[in-house]
Amino acid sequence: MHTLKHATRRDGSRIGEVISLTQICLPTHIIPCFGKAANPHLHSHNSYELLTDFWLNKYWNKQFFYSLLPT
Repeated sequence: MHTLKHATRRDGSRIGEVISLTQICLPTHIIPCFGKAANPHLHSHNSYELLTDFWLNKYWNKQFFYSLLPT
C-alpha cells in the first residue's frame, strides 16, 4: 500500500487548504499507521489530527485499484 504523510512547514505547522468539491474525483480509504503501539488518546474524531502517517488502501474498490496501476 502507498504511504501518505501530512506536509509540514519548517515551524511544524501543517500545510493544507480547503479543496473544492469540483476537484474531488472519488473517495479514498486511508488507514492510520500506528506503529508498534497505538496512542491511547486516539478516537474517531481526533485521529486525523494526531497522526501524521497513513496507508492508502488501493484495494478498496476495483476502479480505484486500476487507476493506481502503473502504465
